[in-house]
Amino acid sequence: MKKVLLASLIGMLVPVLGSAFILPTRTILQKTSDNAGNGIYAVEQEVQFANGDESILVRETWLIENDRTMRLTVTGTKELQGNFRMQFLYVGGQRWTVLNGNKKSDKIPEDFLEKYLNFRNPEIFANSLASMKIIPSGAYSKRLTARKSEDIKYEPESWVRYSRTGGVVNYAFGTPTPEDDKNNNPGLWIEQDQFVVRKLRLPSQAEMTADNYNQFAKGLYYPRARTIRWGNNTATIRLISASARPATASSQFQPNSLDMNGKLDGLEKLSAKDAVIEFYSRFR
Repeated sequence: MKKVLLASLIGMLVPVLGSAFILPTRTILQKTSDNAGNGIYAVEQEVQFANGDESILVRETWLIENDRTMRLTVTGTKELQGNFRMQFLYVGGQRWTVLNGNKKSDKIPEDFLEKYLNFRNPEIFANSLASMKIIPSGAYSKRLTARKSEDIKYEPESWVRYSRTGGVVNYAFGTPTPEDDKNNNPGLWIEQDQFVVRKLRLPSQAEMTADNYNQFAKGLYYPRARTIRWGNNTATIRLISASARPATASSQFQPNSLDMNGKLDGLEKLSAKDAVIEFYSRFR
């Protein structure tokens, strides 16, 4: 009887003891950045927009070097094939595209989502979170200072906690939203075991969830399924493939490499037209 009681007490205490220590912010972001791979990748995925009984499916082809350097080509499928195409280049903080045969650039949108799966520098990652007030500006630079390992004292960081989402335990960054608040506070959820982004909520209230991560070449972990919600709109993303590309692919990150003129004709008669246009102007 005593052994059964002791085992029960230990079973109750283990989760409590396990949750007593949360890794420092710099460690969590470093491990997550390590899972963004190394080198240049090509990523193929399908994006589906639903509006009532109508569903629009487009294909995205990404070429990704890191969170600041990417190239995206979007083409229509089914009824949109040949009537919908877009191409973007993200470099130097600018988003380049070709409209009416002319190259133009503007600032990368604040709600640009793809960078959060591709941060390879944890300090840049932290700066992005600080700009959204998810963590303090000095969170990444905080270090444990002690001459001997036994002198290191655990100092909890108020901006990170344990939270369950997507069926797993995560490190949740940001201030929890009060129950009586109509707007949710921005936040980032990183899976405790795999160190991958499972959920992101932007200050604009747009949310992205990511599931079913797989490992690909050169240490890249990427989700096979994502959902993006904003307002009354939803876009679901299904990964088709992710593969490494040679260093010579960097030539595709030059504005003069853009070769596709934008075309939106196919959207004109579709009820989900506004959602598609907002998605590609705001999140891409």
